[in-house]
Amino acid sequence: LLRDWIDKFRNSVFVAYGLILAFLILAVSKPFFINTAEALNFKFKYGIDMILAMDVSASMLARDFEPDRLEVSKEMAKKFVDSRFGDRIGLVVYEGEAITACPATLDYEVLKNQIDLIQPGNLEPGTAIGTGLGTAVTRLRSDLLKSKVIVLMTDGSNNSGTMTPETAAALAKEKNIRVYTIGIGTNGMAPTP
Repeated sequence: LLRDWIDKFRNSVFVAYGLILAFLILAVSKPFFINTAEALNFKFKYGIDMILAMDVSASMLARDFEPDRLEVSKEMAKKFVDSRFGDRIGLVVYEGEAITACPATLDYEVLKNQIDLIQPGNLEPGTAIGTGLGTAVTRLRSDLLKSKVIVLMTDGSNNSGTMTPETAAALAKEKNIRVYTIGIGTNGMAPTP
């Protein structure tokens, strides 16, 4: 009876070694399911890196659009994000200073939630286009990236900040970053709260 138990134990040890070896081989082969982050990175590896630089100054509350410039620009930014596939997109917001609201990501839902949370008045007042563009350039600082884009949205002219728009544009050119500028608003006066 004891001998039978010893034989069963030996056999179970060999089976356990076999299972461990099979699991090690499986782990080394790095299988993945289509819903994992690794699969998403594979699917998105040919995209570009881009940053949305959004003006959130008080003048963005002007009501020449319904309900105001800021809400319209937020909706357009979210539609733009929805139209992209495979691009890592980040968000920089600026008034008199600039902050990174969302680093470049493939998680578009997180990015759109951050866009929804944008409100003016949380930063130093003013419109620092150069600082906003310069901050966006620093978010795309890797020289290994082949394609880098900044989409700059503003309704006004630069009136504050430590960096001029010309200096920031030269820095973007030096880093081989394309900058697309979108003006928001109409010419002339607009009602502002």
